[in-house]
Order: sequence, then structure tokens, then C-alpha cells
Amino acid sequence: MDTNQTAAYCRTAVANELAMRTQERQIREYAKKRGYGELTFYRDCGQNVATLDRPAMNALTADIKAGKIGAVITAYIARITRGYALFSEWIDLLTEYGVTFLTPADGEFAVNYEISYILRGDYYLPNLKLNDPPDAPPLGRYGMMHKAFLKEHKPALYSQLLLPERLYPLCRAADEAAAARLAAIGDPEIAREVIHAEVVCK
Repeated sequence: MDTNQTAAYCRTAVANELAMRTQERQIREYAKKRGYGELTFYRDCGQNVATLDRPAMNALTADIKAGKIGAVITAYIARITRGYALFSEWIDLLTEYGVTFLTPADGEFAVNYEISYILRGDYYLPNLKLNDPPDAPPLGRYGMMHKAFLKEHKPALYSQLLLPERLYPLCRAADEAAAARLAAIGDPEIAREVIHAEVVCK
């Protein structure tokens, strides 16, 4: 059985062959740079992101469980799902079968790790937290506001940033951008409006 097969997964929410070809090109270029050979494509064209129950995804899942897949490449995480719970389910599947998950936009995910869970109501949720860099200063007001905005209004992006530990640097950058705008504008009232629109909610 070939355990070195590399799967390439593409998905669009609506039937759009141009978008599918764009994803395929991105995956091929990335795979070539990373030294991955022949790709097996799984294409879900016009499939809902709210579920993993899709024709090509089901075929890919079956091949993973059969031990045929060594790595999965997709253009970016949202092609798999935008929901944290479904993404966690997907990562658990890859972890169980020792499959590497890669995206050109987000890099490689180490899926062979142990995850602890905490009970919240009737559900066990992965106990994920941000590991700040050693001796990292605490986030300032606008960094915390930007973090809260992402968590509440852009949960898929928040998860994408949290898992590879990219959330803290982004929020630190928000603090720095806010300080720069405050210094440039001078007027605190006007600066707060600009910062809210251009930094916190962006």
C-alpha cells in the first residue's frame, strides 16, 4: 500500500471552474517547492463549507482511513472549513492516521501532538491557548480589542491564527499601529475613531 500519496483538496462554495483551477495551480506550485511529487486531486466544486459531508471530502476521508495518504495540501484552511469545531474534527482525523496537513497560505501543521480537552456544558472542547513568546509584554488596549474583535466577528480567522501561534504578533502589531496613528493624529478623539476603524476592526 502506498503511504506516500499526497492528496490535493480543492473546494468552492459555488460552481466556479476558474477558482478551482486557481487553487490547483497554487497547490501544484507549493507542492513542487516543498518536494512533493505526484498529486491526487479531490475536487468539491459548489459544496457547502458548513459540513464535511461532501463527495470529494468523503472520498479523501476514506483514503486517509485506508492508509493511502501521507499528506494533504489545500490552498488555505477555509477550503476545508471555516468553523473551529469542524477544523478540530479534521485535525483529529489527520492526527489519528499520521497525515501531514499543509497549505500555501498557512504552512505546515504538526498534527502528531497530544490535545487535552475541557468540559463545557455537555461538550468536551480542545483546551487550546495562545503561548506568548518568552518575556513578551502584555497586549495593550488596542491589541486586546483587536483580539476580541477577531474572536467574536471572524472566528475562522481567529482559529487559523491561534493554532500556528500567529495571533499574539498580529495583536502586538495592532498596538504598535494604534500608537503610531495616535502620535500622527494628535487629537485623541479623532485618533480613537481612526484606530477603531483602521486597526481594531480590520
